[in-house]
Amino acid sequence: MFESVKKAFGGVFDGLRRKGLLSQGDIDAALAEVRVSLLAADVDYRVVKSFIARTREACLDERVLGSMTPGDQVTKVVYEQLVQELGGPGSKGIAITHIPYRVMLVGLQGSGKTTTLGKLALLLKKEGHYPLLIPGDLGRPAAYQQLQKLAADAGVEFFGEHVDTLEDLLRGADRFAREKSLDVQLLDTQGRHEFDAELMDQLRMVVTMYRPDDTLIVLDSMMGSKAIPLSQSFDKVAPLTGAIFTKFDSPAQGGAVLSFKDSIGKPVRYIGVGEHLQDIEYFVPERHAARIVGYGDMEGLLKRYDDAEHRAKATVIAKKVQTGKFDLYDLRDQLLEIAQVGGINKMLDSLPSNVLPKGAVVDEGIAKKFTAIIDSMTDTERRNPGILNASRKRRVARGAGVDVSDINRMLKQFELFSRMAKMANNRHAGGFGFPGL
Repeated sequence: MFESVKKAFGGVFDGLRRKGLLSQGDIDAALAEVRVSLLAADVDYRVVKSFIARTREACLDERVLGSMTPGDQVTKVVYEQLVQELGGPGSKGIAITHIPYRVMLVGLQGSGKTTTLGKLALLLKKEGHYPLLIPGDLGRPAAYQQLQKLAADAGVEFFGEHVDTLEDLLRGADRFAREKSLDVQLLDTQGRHEFDAELMDQLRMVVTMYRPDDTLIVLDSMMGSKAIPLSQSFDKVAPLTGAIFTKFDSPAQGGAVLSFKDSIGKPVRYIGVGEHLQDIEYFVPERHAARIVGYGDMEGLLKRYDDAEHRAKATVIAKKVQTGKFDLYDLRDQLLEIAQVGGINKMLDSLPSNVLPKGAVVDEGIAKKFTAIIDSMTDTERRNPGILNASRKRRVARGAGVDVSDINRMLKQFELFSRMAKMANNRHAGGFGFPGL
């Protein structure tokens, strides 16, 4: 997500940093490039116009133009404006303020609405809440079974009574929730392939009967600019309080996400980042703005490792790195850890742009190849890779089904891995590493 915008912004900022002082003409030329990149990413033209005007005004401040590092100051201004465009600092999910708290998801069929409801239930459960999943999509028979399975997988309650009408469903679910002392009700709703009159009438009825505290529209990140008029149509019938964008880990341009807050007046609340039930995150504007301007997302990266098991492993690795005892067993373990949190490229994308060469991309198959090489070594070789001479490398290459050049490459990456893990450890208590390029 945002990759094209990130690359374009990177070129603009690099050009500004090469200049000693900036003139108004330099600012205007840079913002013209920013404007083009945003429009190319399918950001609404009215949003782009407003964003450029605000950013230009802030960049022409004397403190920016007179700074010793004006290029960096412009980057900071753009970052701050992006944070505002994405919803403002401190935005985080929904706030459950009373019991029962009613949440409703709306959207077109195929947007991932039902799956997202299960993900949201699991996230709320982890936060200490007691959700109830309500199968309100009566027009799609498979939706009932799908939501029932999601409830079982997430370990949350499911209202499974078969009823004839939507009104009976909502009344029965409310009674069930009160009897079970469940504090959050999560309602699935019927979708369509297009926003039509029948869906509009049904939504009006649901809003009247259910009285949701939060109505979140689920949008496919791949929809592009179509997501904005669609959201505006839903908002007229079922007033929205926010959005959830699915497939956020896809190569989508991100124009709809950048346009949503300004166009709809409501924030993006959550994002779907994978196919598994746990693959849902809060949408944090500061983190995504930081990635776009090249600051990286170290907070997000570290959070992927932020559980007791990962912290314990990280502590052991950190000590080995600092004492020079990091070996190929540890490299293998770290490659497996990286795969569990999204792969090497997802990790690289979270790092500041000045840490790695421009356009750095790693073939995810390298990690598997490196693992096979390590598995083909003896215990002594894994603990002391310096003993790998030509004959040993040929034997390992035959066992792993690779060339000797692959082994040499892995050993070079091992050295870089150790250095980067040491750098990460200095940055954060507990370490992580990644193979280099």
